Amino acid sequence: MRLNLLHEHPTWSVSLLRRFEERGLNVLALDVGTMIPSVPVPNAGSTIDLWVNRVNAMPSTGRSASVVAATSHFLLALETAGQPVFNGYRSFALGGSKAAQAALFAEAGAAAPAAVLIAQPSQALAAAEEIGYPVLTKPNIGGSGAGIARYDDADTLRQAVESDLVDLGVDGTGLVQQVIPSADGLVHRIEMLGRNVFYATDQPVLADAFNYCAVDGCASGEDAIELVDPDPGMVQVATAVMTRAGADIGGIEYLISAEDGRPYVYDFNPYSNFIEGREGELGFDPLDRYIDAVMAKAAPD
Repeated sequence: MRLNLLHEHPTWSVSLLRRFEERGLNVLALDVGTMIPSVPVPNAGSTIDLWVNRVNAMPSTGRSASVVAATSHFLLALETAGQPVFNGYRSFALGGSKAAQAALFAEAGAAAPAAVLIAQPSQALAAAEEIGYPVLTKPNIGGSGAGIARYDDADTLRQAVESDLVDLGVDGTGLVQQVIPSADGLVHRIEMLGRNVFYATDQPVLADAFNYCAVDGCASGEDAIELVDPDPGMVQVATAVMTRAGADIGGIEYLISAEDGRPYVYDFNPYSNFIEGREGELGFDPLDRYIDAVMAKAAPD
């Protein structure tokens, strides 16, 4: 069996590649930032059983937006050529557009923060008036909380617009989004592998912070991230999101509103950062479970 792994970072997939090797699997690792293979020709008899996409769909500080864009184009080319892909173009594209995610959550029957897509910072004022303060401005294409800012009133937002401080990210588009006050002070995350729960975590909401990398603790520290049993109703929501996104792996993040007690989904990420070293708590090795899912797609019964 031949697998090609698309990745973008020198260390993010080291443990995964080592485990593939330990299991005797033939995997070619392709760093998208260094080289993307030739666009495949349809019906050319490729010997690749599966392309595995491990590129994060959201460019953030220190990561190349062009690598993310190139991956998107290449995934579309692969699928146009009839090549099988684990976490393909549709899930990747949805992961890279917060505006599209709002539509995805509605389609999945989930509540989501009210949001307006804007094409230039000056539009933020009218959008905020429509939604009602407080609001967040955020890049439509962005990750790790980059570019997100909160505004509690029109004067503060107007000053930011006039001072060119509203960040709309790599393509100049963004969202003005409703702020959801947290009832329990927690960011809830459910990671899915296929249509099954992979794991779930809670971590504290931090004042004036928007970076909640779920498992590596880049926002609040690993000790603050707790593995939990997810709410069954939200598992159904996560399953619906995964199904509509066509994702093989991914997760949702949500807050419980202090105003109406409802869960509001605000992020879909078709990517997984594995919880390494916590296999005892999980009851399984996440690397092996991920590889099992890859193998099942590469060689379905």
